[in-house]
Amino acid sequence: MGFKQRPSFKYINFGLSFGLTMAITVYLLYQGGKWLDNRLGTSPVFMFVGILLAVAAVFKRLLADLKTLEGPPGGREEEGGD
Repeated sequence: MGFKQRPSFKYINFGLSFGLTMAITVYLLYQGGKWLDNRLGTSPVFMFVGILLAVAAVFKRLLADLKTLEGPPGGREEEGGD
């Protein structure tokens, strides 16, 4: 069994990818909200909105990725043949 074929590495890669995506997205939208708050004088409003949007977007993406990671129910079992 090759390195890329092990299912445990697939899940480790998925978890690391999710964590990195979460960190980058939250940081960028936090900084964008903070910048907008400084420009408009609405101190914590857009910062919190940015964080909430980032978390919502990342978890929506997580659910979509989990569906593709798991594949269709019984997908490989039905491909059998003669």
